[in-house]
Amino acid sequence: MKSREHFNQLFLKMKEEVAAIGGASSNRLRALDQSYQLVSQYCAQIIALDTFDLPEEEVEFFKKIRPGFEAELIYFGEVYYILSTLPERRSEAIRYLEKQYVPIRLYQQRYQLLYEYWRLGKSDFDQQLFSRSEKNIPILLSSPLPLGDRNATPAGKVFAKFRAYDELHGFLEKEISRLKNKEDKGSSAIQWTATKAALVELAYALKASGAINNGNATIRDIATHLERAFQQDLSQFYRTFQEIRIRKNSRTTFLDRLKEKLERWMDNTDLNSKGEGE
Repeated sequence: MKSREHFNQLFLKMKEEVAAIGGASSNRLRALDQSYQLVSQYCAQIIALDTFDLPEEEVEFFKKIRPGFEAELIYFGEVYYILSTLPERRSEAIRYLEKQYVPIRLYQQRYQLLYEYWRLGKSDFDQQLFSRSEKNIPILLSSPLPLGDRNATPAGKVFAKFRAYDELHGFLEKEISRLKNKEDKGSSAIQWTATKAALVELAYALKASGAINNGNATIRDIATHLERAFQQDLSQFYRTFQEIRIRKNSRTTFLDRLKEKLERWMDNTDLNSKGEGE
């Protein structure tokens, strides 16, 4: 099987191209349609082998790799439908968007045990759930699973939808907030004064460390949260991350500086201090 790094690079390339589409068009529906078509082309490249060398490779493909690409396809399809049917009046649009949380919650409830398995990052039954030679475990099923195919197990399809709906939830929050034109009054006095690249570096560090939602939060979730907290536009965070990756010197300049500054602060802070001084 192709390496995990190969698929990661392919995924990042896809996200870069999607970001470029969004940045080049002021027509959101057109951009969504183009993004959907692009992701569809990438999904066509994510083909499962007839046989895998190792059971772990099969699980990796059907649990993470294929669902990751398929989730993006589902996400753009859902967002396109929502925006194409959005009422024109702002008050009606807000109510309409708030109703879109319902299908998300219902799907999570429909596959509640499997949702918890995904959300908590469990792996106990991976061989049964993400191997074409195994049957799914009845104890995890509160509703019949969708049919699988050569490129996806039934549980893998559900995982893809979990991921897509997770992204969709973030989109709805952001869109509703935009329409309501609300700002977080509590954080208005706190502003991000470092570069956007530094904030993106922090976002990916939080993702890589698994510090948010037991490691199950998507990078989009984290970036969106930081974007709202600091009133920053991080719509191009995938492209920024690629620029960070090819830095000639340290690729983690901001995190290196944070560590250096914190250690110096600790050295200069009196043992009885609460760390509030200069």
